[in-house]
Amino acid sequence: MEAKKLEEIETIADPIGYLSDAEMTDLKAKKGTKYIHEVITIDDDEQTHATYFLKPNLDQLQMLADYAKKSEEMDGLKVLFNTCRVGGSEAVLVDDEMKASAYKALAQLFKRREAVVKKR
Repeated sequence: MEAKKLEEIETIADPIGYLSDAEMTDLKAKKGTKYIHEVITIDDDEQTHATYFLKPNLDQLQMLADYAKKSEEMDGLKVLFNTCRVGGSEAVLVDDEMKASAYKALAQLFKRREAVVKKR
């Protein structure tokens, strides 16, 4: 079977580990957050898996930068993954390829915003 394209992944309903709207609302309330990010990965059998993450905060990103300074980026991503992950498919925890894909998606969650300084 041909690998699923990004457009196909975005239209998948109920991947393994998927949280319903009610479950997502409960998880947001429990974690005290407005947003939880869903990351979809695909296993070797072309089955899709959902994993849920909180957005990394500045302290977590600083920890990742500290690991990067020591050339231990993968260890830092592992810690970030385990810290920010709040639910989803358990298969992502043991499949290295899916985990690496989730690492990449997690790193994209934190966006730098532009700021302007005005002298008044």
